[in-house]
Amino acid sequence: MARHRARKHRWNPYTSEVQRFSVYPRVQVPKERSIRIGEEFIVKINDVDEKGRGIARYQGHQVIVYDASLGSKVRVKAVRKIGDTIYAEIVETLSETDTEY
Repeated sequence: MARHRARKHRWNPYTSEVQRFSVYPRVQVPKERSIRIGEEFIVKINDVDEKGRGIARYQGHQVIVYDASLGSKVRVKAVRKIGDTIYAEIVETLSETDTEY
C-alpha cells in the first residue's frame, strides 16, 4: 500500500512566472502619446452622423467634430474625452469639400 497519494504538481508552467524566468527578452511596445484636452490637431472628416457632427479617426481614436462638413480638412481642439472617443471643436478650416450634399 502506498502511503502517499500521487499529487498533481502545484507548479503550473503556463502562468506569468514563465515570462519572469524566461531567457528571452520581453518586447517593449512603445505606448502612443495620449491626446489631452485642449490639444490641437488636424483631421479629415470621413463621415457625418445623424446630428450633423463630423466623424474622423486620429491615432486610433474616434474624433467627433461639431459643425463639420463631410470631406473637409480642419484643425480641431479637443474639448472632451470619453473612453476612445474625443469630442472636438473647429479652430480653423484648412480645406472645404468641393461636392455639395
